[in-house]
Amino acid sequence: MKVGIVGGAGRVGSTVCYTLVLMRQADEVYLLDRDSRRAEGEAMDVMHTLSAVGSDAEVRGGSEYGELEGSDLVIVTAGAPRKPGMSRLELRGINREIVGEIAAKVAEYAPESMLFIVTNPVDVLTYHAWKASGFPRERVFGLGTYLDTVRLRSILRKELGVGYGEEAYIFGEHGDSMFPVFRLSREYPEGRLMQVYEEVRTSAMKVISSKGGTWFAPALAIAKVVEALARGGRCTLSTYLEEHGLYLGYLAEVSMRGVRRAEFELTEEERRMLQRSAEVVGRAIEG
Repeated sequence: MKVGIVGGAGRVGSTVCYTLVLMRQADEVYLLDRDSRRAEGEAMDVMHTLSAVGSDAEVRGGSEYGELEGSDLVIVTAGAPRKPGMSRLELRGINREIVGEIAAKVAEYAPESMLFIVTNPVDVLTYHAWKASGFPRERVFGLGTYLDTVRLRSILRKELGVGYGEEAYIFGEHGDSMFPVFRLSREYPEGRLMQVYEEVRTSAMKVISSKGGTWFAPALAIAKVVEALARGGRCTLSTYLEEHGLYLGYLAEVSMRGVRRAEFELTEEERRMLQRSAEVVGRAIEG
């Protein structure tokens, strides 16, 4: 698989590249960044690891969109990051313009690719990338609540001993209106489950306040999505929901044929919370 990473010289983009090579999920990776020299350096650093992981992947960096030609997947991590005390939705103004321009260029240079949005606010920007690219909606998707789901399962295991394979998800907006969906095989105290959820909801800002950003967990989540694309699988991604006319975190069927909403039965309360998330994202798209 040929993967382009736009914003590839940044912390998330470069860590995604390293993780993809480590997991042997890409045959070719191009790190595209306006800082061409930094992108070249990051690519070289990753390339120096190839013998240790037994990979023959080609890893390059630069600032030329033409190098995306032939990409199967383009991952967009470019944009302004969150700062301490800032919500994801506060980034929509500056990042909407950035991601819109990138999506249009990806459509020009890699018209057969899939477009994977990571930049926040991811649900809002996935919608704008879809519109700017002109791609079919199943070929545009966002990281959405998959990262939150990974965090949820990690903390559930640590705090309650819940198995990693249990059905525990985060749905809705990748933001303050997200909500948990538990389909666990045994009973756990409701209060403890909600404490874990609250830790997940605030976890990113805790990391940002401590070290200035998050990149290891996002990079691994992104690489696992790439793995699912190659092999087929299910992830809670920012997926187009026809009844709402926008993208939200929902369980999706994932393959190189596209990302589509999976069949999944929500409770009445969960449907109400999904509607609330849709309203939040809808207002942000219009704003």
